Amino acid sequence: MSSAEPAPSPPTTGRRLYRGLLFAILIALAGAAVSAVPGLFLQSVFVGEAQRCLEAQRKDIAVGGEIITDCGEASADAPVWLPAVMTAAGGAVGFVGGFGYGFFQPPRRSGASVREEAWLPF
Repeated sequence: MSSAEPAPSPPTTGRRLYRGLLFAILIALAGAAVSAVPGLFLQSVFVGEAQRCLEAQRKDIAVGGEIITDCGEASADAPVWLPAVMTAAGGAVGFVGGFGYGFFQPPRRSGASVREEAWLPF
């Protein structure tokens, strides 16, 4: 009397690995894109400091003829590797999280006739 469909078989390990790799790539790209913004912002802080230093040294030359401001060494130590490391770290975290989600995601019930009711008035 009940025409219940048989439960779908659980996904194989190969299918889980494929799904995990697919989600890992997608989420890693998104994580790298999102983490590039703060990396570039922090780099702009160091670039701005170097520009202010050069401007101060130009004023020293214009006023007194010699450079009094001693900030050239500090601006040379700016971490140019910072945006790349932050972007790579965001991508790595996204890769691990995406793989975990894709591999351990519970299987969907295919063929289930449960349908959500519309909650919007239009």
